Amino acid sequence: MVFEVVLTLRAQTDIDDYVCFIINDSRNEAAKWRDSLEEQILSLSEIPGRFSLIPEATELRVPYRAFMHHSHRVIFRIDEEAMKVYVVRVYHGARKPLTRM
Repeated sequence: MVFEVVLTLRAQTDIDDYVCFIINDSRNEAAKWRDSLEEQILSLSEIPGRFSLIPEATELRVPYRAFMHHSHRVIFRIDEEAMKVYVVRVYHGARKPLTRM
């Protein structure tokens, strides 16, 4: 089974913000970070359930999963019925966990 991977606007903004932050130090490193992140995100099309549910999933009442990309936590959810994976956030792992708003 191959899932379609969908990047939400929020996740894209998270990625763009970090790239803008590190590009000041090194364009090359910014490009490498983005390219390797894109590769990992696209790999979610195959067996996205290989990653664990996040600890906050119960409180949020959404079965979010995550993987780490360097210092960043990539949060996503799987829609088995639609065969889609939605990447919803990409943020620094040192930040506080997700919460309900």
